[in-house]
Formats: sequence, C-alpha cells, structure tokens
Amino acid sequence: MTSTSLWRTFTAQWQIKVFLGGAITAAFWIGYSLLEHFPARPVVQMPELGIDRLIPFWPGAAFVYVSQFVTMPLVIWLMTTRRQLLFCCLNLVLLIGTSFVVFYFWPTSVARPEPSPGHDFFYSVIANADLPRNACPSLHAAFGVFTAVGAWQVFRGWQHSRWLIGAAWLWTSAVLLSTLLIKQHVFLDLVAGIALGAASGWLTQRPEKPMRRRNPACIEVVSQPPMRAAASLSASAPAPELTTGNTHPPGGPS
Repeated sequence: MTSTSLWRTFTAQWQIKVFLGGAITAAFWIGYSLLEHFPARPVVQMPELGIDRLIPFWPGAAFVYVSQFVTMPLVIWLMTTRRQLLFCCLNLVLLIGTSFVVFYFWPTSVARPEPSPGHDFFYSVIANADLPRNACPSLHAAFGVFTAVGAWQVFRGWQHSRWLIGAAWLWTSAVLLSTLLIKQHVFLDLVAGIALGAASGWLTQRPEKPMRRRNPACIEVVSQPPMRAAASLSASAPAPELTTGNTHPPGGPS
C-alpha cells in the first residue's frame, strides 16, 4: 500500500471517525471515571486463583498495556466504509454500555502493588492515573479482542493479510498477558473481558444480504456461452403442435 492510498484509507469517512468516534471516547472516559471514583455499591475485591499467583509481577509489561490506546483507534481509522464504521461504533457502544452496567451494580477491584521510585515509568503512570477498580470484566481484554476482530475485517482484503491478522492477534495476546503481569487484573477479569469482547466483535460482522431465489434453469442458461445458451433455450422451449393438411372435423366429408 502506497502512502497516497494509506492517506485515502485514513481520511475515508473521516466525519464518522472524528465526530462519532470522539463522542464515544469522551462519553467513555467520563462514565468510566465516575464509576471508578464514585461506586454506587460496596466494592468487591476479585479473588486470586492459582494461575494469578503463578504469574510474576513485572512492571515492564506496562508498555504493552498502554499500547492498546494506540492500536485500537488505529484499526478503526483503517476502516473505509460507512456501513463498517457504523456497525463498529454501534457494537463498541454496546460493549461499553454492558461493562458500565456491571460496574454500577457490581463494582470490583484488585489488589495491585503500589508504585515505587524503582518501578517502570509506564506502570507508575497507570498506577497514579487509574484506580484498581472497574476490574471485572477487564475492558483491556474486551477492547483487545474487539480490536483483533476489527483488524481481521480490515486486513482480510490486503496483501499479506495473513501476516497482518496474525500480528494483530499476537499483539492482542501480549496485551492480555500484560494485564496479569502488572496485576491490573486477575484471571477471572480476563475471562469475562474476553467473552464480552468476542460477543461484541461477532456482532460487528456485517450481515450479508440474502440472495434471491432464482430459477435453476435460468441460472444454468446464463452461465453458458451465448451460442450454447441459445441452443439450450431452443431445446427447453416446448415443441409446437404439428397439424396435418386435413382441416375437416372428425367424421366430416373427406
């Protein structure tokens, strides 16, 4: 893809990308912050499983964690059709709305290590800016799977599409693992987030228009070369009734 075609891809349907995408982003951060800082019910701490205790704490994975704030909008800006963008935004709103309902009626948190001067820069930014709440479902997991499905839609018609789609899923897997490595989420949060993202991503698939039923004979004729099609039409046409020279009614004079 040349720089010119890439620019056309980015600017396609830019009004939807800028205004509708911007409105969804602003509404998300306002709602997320209100639910995080002003929980409506007592906050429940998510339990750790054996797998959570096996995974070490590694603040360096925070760089992969924050990379989703770049990769997710990038995939959306690579979409080119109005129908595709509207379906994406609609189901993104559905994903966010579902998670907000859960956060409101069942606020959750995780036990996360406090940042220290020796910790990674990106981890310190996350720990200072984001409270360890709104844990289940993990929105990083939900957004990650949703973005990977969107990348499949975008790249499937591109050159080297398999490599691009594979890279998108590989990066998504790294983001999912990073949520556990920096202890921003526990395994149960991840499972719930993956399920939510997969359901929303599946709904994003554009429905195919139903095909009209046609006469099989017409389909067969149209698919044939012109001369053969004409012969087929002649063969399939009903034969005219043969008449004899005798036009007298039965029993009449001969």
